[in-house]
Amino acid sequence: MAKDPIYKSDDGTRIAPLSALNDFEVAEGYPDIRGWRVASTDGQEVGKVHDLLIDVDQMRTRYLDVRLTKELAASPGDRDVLVPIGTAQVVDGKDVVRVPLTAERIGLLPVYEHHGLSRTHELEVRRHFSLGEAAAAAAAGTAATTAARDFYDDEGYDDRRFFGKRRPRGADEEAAARRVDAERAEAARVDAARDAEVRRDAEVRRDATERAVERETREARDDEIRVPVERDDAVVLKRGDDGRDEIIIRRPGGERRA
Repeated sequence: MAKDPIYKSDDGTRIAPLSALNDFEVAEGYPDIRGWRVASTDGQEVGKVHDLLIDVDQMRTRYLDVRLTKELAASPGDRDVLVPIGTAQVVDGKDVVRVPLTAERIGLLPVYEHHGLSRTHELEVRRHFSLGEAAAAAAAGTAATTAARDFYDDEGYDDRRFFGKRRPRGADEEAAARRVDAERAEAARVDAARDAEVRRDAEVRRDATERAVERETREARDDEIRVPVERDDAVVLKRGDDGRDEIIIRRPGGERRA
């Protein structure tokens, strides 16, 4: 099967397979999905990504060239079909591409012959995926006059949708993410420093309180006068003639002492 040349339609669109473009390659940060398994919505493996069809002027991927399994192709040779890039999606954590059609419907897609791409063929593909107004326009036979840029102005041809969460971030997004990370780290540092300061203040207040209590207890003990008393002695507190308190100790049956 001969390689596709760069296809140029009457409206000026230039589409070519990535494998035929020596000066083109998959952008840095994006995986090269050629060779990845392709699955249908009913969970069947329907083929593998054989190639990518590129809008040469816009430098955007427009189609996945999917080579069907022998069982689904139901033909002795290879059978390829086209899937608009924005309709499919990478399965998270797996080198698998999911197409939003059942295996049976994928088998009904028009065969991609690798010797050019007509707008009629593209319209037939769009009809299967019900993209925008193209399906109705194609049925009415009026879509042939659609301008090239308008033709691909549909989410079904937006390659940024294809990678979903796995889409690499651009320079502006990376810078914004770094700023957010830095702001979060600084906020965490400030919170930690504030918490540490609160704990230090609490410890200082607790230590000061404990020292004050200890000091008051010690002072109270210094103001006391303790007199050893025998078990049988009687102790009486009496105010003397001079107004001063005096302690009177009496032993039962004995004399008093002070």
